[in-house]
Amino acid sequence: MRLEEAYIMRKQECKALQRENSKLLETIEQLRKGAYSDPDKIDHIKQISALTREIQKKDKIIERYRKLYEEKQLLVYELNDKNIDLEAKIRSLEWQVECAKKDTGIKSRTAKEEADAKIKALSDEVARLTALLNRDGTNTGLPTSKTPLNKKKVIPNSREKSGKTRGGQPGHAKHSMESFSEEEVTEIVQHELDACPECGGMLTEVREIPKDELDYEVKVVKKRHIFREYVCNNCGKVIRTKDASLKAENQYGAVIQSTALALMNLGFVSMNRTRSLLCGIDPSSVSISEGYLAKLQKRHAGRLHAFADEVRTGCIASPLLYWDDTVVFINTSRACIRFYGNERLALYTAHMNKNLEGLMEDNILPVLPETTTVMHDHNLVNYRKEFRYRNVECLQHLERDLQKLIDVSHHRWPEEMKELIKRTIHKRKRLIAAGCEEFPGEDARSFMAKYTGLLESGYREYIKDLNSYYSSDENALLVRLREYQENYTEWIRDFSIPTTNNLSERSLRFVKCKDKMSGQFLSESYAQYFANIRTYIETCARNGVNEFQALLRLTQNKPYTLQELWAAGS
Repeated sequence: MRLEEAYIMRKQECKALQRENSKLLETIEQLRKGAYSDPDKIDHIKQISALTREIQKKDKIIERYRKLYEEKQLLVYELNDKNIDLEAKIRSLEWQVECAKKDTGIKSRTAKEEADAKIKALSDEVARLTALLNRDGTNTGLPTSKTPLNKKKVIPNSREKSGKTRGGQPGHAKHSMESFSEEEVTEIVQHELDACPECGGMLTEVREIPKDELDYEVKVVKKRHIFREYVCNNCGKVIRTKDASLKAENQYGAVIQSTALALMNLGFVSMNRTRSLLCGIDPSSVSISEGYLAKLQKRHAGRLHAFADEVRTGCIASPLLYWDDTVVFINTSRACIRFYGNERLALYTAHMNKNLEGLMEDNILPVLPETTTVMHDHNLVNYRKEFRYRNVECLQHLERDLQKLIDVSHHRWPEEMKELIKRTIHKRKRLIAAGCEEFPGEDARSFMAKYTGLLESGYREYIKDLNSYYSSDENALLVRLREYQENYTEWIRDFSIPTTNNLSERSLRFVKCKDKMSGQFLSESYAQYFANIRTYIETCARNGVNEFQALLRLTQNKPYTLQELWAAGS
């Protein structure tokens, strides 16, 4: 008997017992009403008890059979699912066998084909790794200082070779120090001999040969300032003479402070070496501490907030603005120093993160008008909808990207695009030297036609090597050149637009020197102190004022203003 049949039979028996039990319950009800005699009641009660026990046993058996049935039913469902999957696999295999029988032209891969595929994959990997090893300043943003020891340092130079030898050319004016006038001489040193150094004989003087020497003489000055206090006979007010540069009762003078600031912010000397250098001039008198130098940096940077605001306003008003940023380390974390400026302005800011939030804090790009042109290195943040200015892209970075693609793909289009850009830039330089303000109409149209044609041929070459390891980089560059075509070619239509962002890169190059020579910054605040002082001395230098003289004015509490610098520069 099957499990299912046994379950049904037990279930029917249970129902029959339930019907019999119902009849007995009716009989009990009659007994309760007095229709039966006492002996009958006893017999019926016994029968009811026996039947109740029998029902309970049957219920337990039914429950056990029900559980067994459910378990078997689940097993059946699982076996059915597996059977369906196996049937599907069988149909798939049958279909593949059928296709293989019909398509007699398709053969299995031979061992030679598999070996060729492996060789090609390994060749691609070797080419990729070789391209990584060949990266330098010509095809990436890698600075020349990070060129590996086993490679020749390549310094990019866009100037045309003239064929002339190095150094001064024939007929050029020689530059040397002029002899001092008699009034300028402050000291005379006599060089005399009493006897011949060879034989000891007597000497007769023939003539004097003067040679002038210009040198510094470090002299420690201990200066005492006497201030007077007066009482006005008219109003009784107490008046004292004062000097804004003198705060404490005992302090270091402006020259020592300027020298310290110059060493730290121009020479990028660390604070402990700056202290050692300054104290070494006269150890008995000068005993500067590193704490004093840290406070000195903070104090004078605080005096330059107004100057930095002037430079920021000047950047916003400038018709052409360059900007870039570079990584620095602040307390072991990656941070950034950002530059904004032009040929006469240099504003530096420091931030813990190289992101949009820092740009918004600087509050320069968000407020630039539509008439401003901004040169950058394809920073996509510049293309946000809330920014209204005109964007132009750096061609030198584009040439590096093209060279990188040339090295790894050996395709023709990046090489031809790079040559087209270089050739057109040289032609533009010659036209600017001749006083022209734009390309002739035919030249501009010809350039744009070649530019578009090279992009089309680039896509064809890209599709042929679609699965190459460099294909994603090639596609990204092609898409960028198409989507930002106007930004990459604005220099064709307007000769006032620069072709590179070199000014920003040169303005930030010192940051890497600072990082290598004196290390990271202690905090974001000290990075900003450094940025404020660099803003001041760099802007002064761009307007013809010597950096040390600018620092001397700063330590005398009389820093230059931007109006003074522009007046001096004009």
